[in-house]
Amino acid sequence: MKRIAFAALLLITLNQAHTAEVDQFTTRHIELKNSKDIVNIEANRHVQESLKQLQSSGCDENLLYTELKKGFANHKNGKLTIHMLHDKEFPRHQIALGESVYADWNRLDGYLLGRPAAAASPLALGPLVNIDGIRVGTDKFEHIFGRGFQYFKRFHLKERALKSVMKYGIRGEKTIFGGNILATGVFSYADLAANFNGMRFWNHMLQLRPDILGDNHGPYISCQDNQFVQVKQIDFSHYIDESMDESINCSKFARKKSAKKFLRRVEALGYSCPMDPDKLEMMKEKYGEFSKWIINDEGIEDVSYFNEF
Repeated sequence: MKRIAFAALLLITLNQAHTAEVDQFTTRHIELKNSKDIVNIEANRHVQESLKQLQSSGCDENLLYTELKKGFANHKNGKLTIHMLHDKEFPRHQIALGESVYADWNRLDGYLLGRPAAAASPLALGPLVNIDGIRVGTDKFEHIFGRGFQYFKRFHLKERALKSVMKYGIRGEKTIFGGNILATGVFSYADLAANFNGMRFWNHMLQLRPDILGDNHGPYISCQDNQFVQVKQIDFSHYIDESMDESINCSKFARKKSAKKFLRRVEALGYSCPMDPDKLEMMKEKYGEFSKWIINDEGIEDVSYFNEF
């Protein structure tokens, strides 16, 4: 009875969480306009709007993050993400589930993606955008803003061990963010890479602490005369890279059958995963000792729920 109750509770949680997947194979050959400048302009506009709201509040770090998170958030609340998803002029690629590499998915592969309602929805899969030549799902921005902030809070603000922070993210990816049969059945390493870079993004806001990779792109905001001011423009090309491209940093799956099913679809398109092994090696080199937590160098297979990492 307890197991049934737990499964029911988890299913409710999964339905409330945003667990969109993306297909980075099927539309690979179609040109997609670079949206880096648009995203950067919208992001910096939000920073300016947030700072105006804080003009009489001094330099309270927590208040700053609270205000910024009103725009840097998920598909329901985040102004930037909503703009990418719904603005008619924003360049993006959207594909129906039945035309994608997940076309053969059923409930046993991942309930949220395999149920009939998913196949009927034009938004079952997240759209792709081009950030300076790198195609990523809009969901990666949600991970940067949402889970990335949770990483930042745990590692930088609460000073927890990085290993525990990374395992926190992995647990989430195995449960509410996709990697089990009650969710989408997709364990995305690209999501974990976005989480990690989100931690860096939030740290760069004030840059009160060194960047974990040694690339100190901040501070974007500084306290001057007891008031926050923007001193540098946000540029998402510092964070978006091939580690967030699921055709390079391949996903794993809840079941072996699902992994084989996915691979058949990819190979039918004439592709493999990783599509570019050299770029995968570049990502491993870039992230060094941290790559074991965010880079998949084993290819498409089923994820281990107890021995992975």
